[in-house]
Amino acid sequence: MIKDSPIVEDIRRIRNKISKKFDHDIDRYIAYLQSKASSRQAKKAAQGSNSSENRVADIENQEQPHKEIRVN
Repeated sequence: MIKDSPIVEDIRRIRNKISKKFDHDIDRYIAYLQSKASSRQAKKAAQGSNSSENRVADIENQEQPHKEIRVN
C-alpha cells in the first residue's frame, strides 16, 4: 500500500476537525455555511457593494489576493 502524502493527511485531519465541530452532522455544517454566506451578502449590501468603487476594489482584490486594498 502507498503511504498518503502529507497534503492528503493534512486535508483529512482538517476535514475530521470540522466534522467533529459539527458533531459529524452534515446538515448542521451546511446550515452554518449558508448562514455565513447570508451574513456576507448582507454586509456587502449594507456597504453599498453596488457602487463602482467597491466593484473595482473587489476586482483588484481578486487579482492580487495578498495585497490589502482599501476604498474610502
